[in-house]
Amino acid sequence: MKLGIARYEGRHLLAAERDGVIVDLSGCVEEQALLGVIEDWTRLAAVLEEALPHAKPLPHAVWAAPIPRPPKFLLLAGNFRAHIVESGFEAAPEENLTPQFFLKPSTTIIGPTDDIPLTRANHALDYESELAVVIGRHTKNATLENAISAVFGYTIVNDISERKLNDGMVGRKKRSNDDFYDWLVGKWFDGSAPMGPFVVTADELRAETLLDCVVSARLNGDEVQSAPLSAMIHSVAEAIVYISAVLTLEPGDVISIGTPSGVGMARGRLLTDGDVIECSVDGIGTLRNRIYDQAQHA
Repeated sequence: MKLGIARYEGRHLLAAERDGVIVDLSGCVEEQALLGVIEDWTRLAAVLEEALPHAKPLPHAVWAAPIPRPPKFLLLAGNFRAHIVESGFEAAPEENLTPQFFLKPSTTIIGPTDDIPLTRANHALDYESELAVVIGRHTKNATLENAISAVFGYTIVNDISERKLNDGMVGRKKRSNDDFYDWLVGKWFDGSAPMGPFVVTADELRAETLLDCVVSARLNGDEVQSAPLSAMIHSVAEAIVYISAVLTLEPGDVISIGTPSGVGMARGRLLTDGDVIECSVDGIGTLRNRIYDQAQHA
């Protein structure tokens, strides 16, 4: 099932995609937030499956972010070898690596067609097309054998990143870890994480077929990123095992699993006002967001 939140006539409604059309599921359950549906999935799954064939289309509806306020929004860094190299680091060893993960605030999350803000503080805004995993149950100390059973479904995230945060600061005295924090905080701008267009439940996109899927990005119609998910250093299951040894994963947590090579910094083509960046994952769909320079349009 492809479940999400639709914006329709000024309201946000629980909805699904059926044959490429947004259809209304709001009348069959009281819960209208996808996070609440995930928390009560054992009871609601059959209700929604039965309602889906009879759901009415929502003309002119658009998708909103499926989970705009996840309990935790986690992302993996450096999970594709070619992206590590293009970022200026040594190639990752072939084995005995740990996943590197960080968090983004929920205020970064916007919908799959919303504008991405370009602010006065942005000097080098960049894109990162990524598969994202939505957790379906409380999970602590997962194993490789049971980790995938914790997955509710999959969506797409564009991990928009400011690559040169604070570069314009005159006379700055840098501390030893400033470069790391500039990189990290550069990912925290409001509106810097388009998500969606919906969540494809795990029964529809199974783990055994996931590795054949391609994650890609197009900038103004030209392909700039493309790689199979089999090129990831750490699989979805391995990421869940590692993260859940540190913290408890909760229903609705989102884990964005990393980006392939081809980002704008490496290409020498960063995002500017009016650019359209499209991020896709086979079997899920596409985000299509425009860059909006707030200063130019003030």
